[in-house]
Amino acid sequence: MALYEQGLSLPQLGERFGVYHRTVAAHLVRRSVPMRRRGLTEEQVPEAVRLYEKGLTLMEVGLHFGVSQGAARRAVAAEGAEIRPRGRRPRISV
Repeated sequence: MALYEQGLSLPQLGERFGVYHRTVAAHLVRRSVPMRRRGLTEEQVPEAVRLYEKGLTLMEVGLHFGVSQGAARRAVAAEGAEIRPRGRRPRISV
């Protein structure tokens, strides 16, 4: 608990203790530790929308900013951008 409250992330704690990050989260929840929700900052959101509208996937946008695909999706959708259907992108012929 103390390490999480000091700022270590779930993946960092998982690596430190040799468990999956969701296992770390489960232990913290059982101990009623408030969970941080990390997402994009207000400054990052316009760039995330621009990248997504330019053709990057939500996964790629998330990786670019070091957040999850879900965090990228929430931020992009909150700005009113239309979320593309899941699935493979069409190949671009060169």
